Amino acid sequence: MAKLLSDPEFQRFSELQQKQASFTISSDEADELRDIVARAQKKRDDRAAAMQSIEAHIRQFDITPDELFSPEQIGDAARTYGLIPAAKKERALPPQLTYNGKPYQWTARALPDDIRVPLFETFSSGQSVKAFIATPKDATRCAATIARLERETGSAYADAWLAELALSRALVDEALAKLAA
Repeated sequence: MAKLLSDPEFQRFSELQQKQASFTISSDEADELRDIVARAQKKRDDRAAAMQSIEAHIRQFDITPDELFSPEQIGDAARTYGLIPAAKKERALPPQLTYNGKPYQWTARALPDDIRVPLFETFSSGQSVKAFIATPKDATRCAATIARLERETGSAYADAWLAELALSRALVDEALAKLAA
């Protein structure tokens, strides 16, 4: 109930409940208490309806959790609800790429030629590689992808394309430093 009421409403609700418990509540105060409870129930019902609507849209458009939340947010929620151990391990996921609907993880091994060739040609020609990046909302993985491309091709990614990915040059430079280490 406290989450559904503002602080002054909740304070008044508590006062009226105490009066009701001690049988010193007037009929006007009882009406006020019913109104407060009715407003809280309406908010609860409105929230439930909104959640059902959101859930229906998520199902209808087949939206995945990684499209709504960053990996950090998903991990934090899983830790909060005890789905994974509370100790947060600092583990960087490898860059995730996609080409012709097929996903690729860019681990220590070289990328297969069916994605490597078009990716490197696009990058070397100074074009955007956003279409190849499977996790554009994950800034760390995007920066790691650009850093690896820069290191392997010897050319720098244009600042305009970095802005398209919402990356800063400093973040890419930091990823380059991690690669070197």
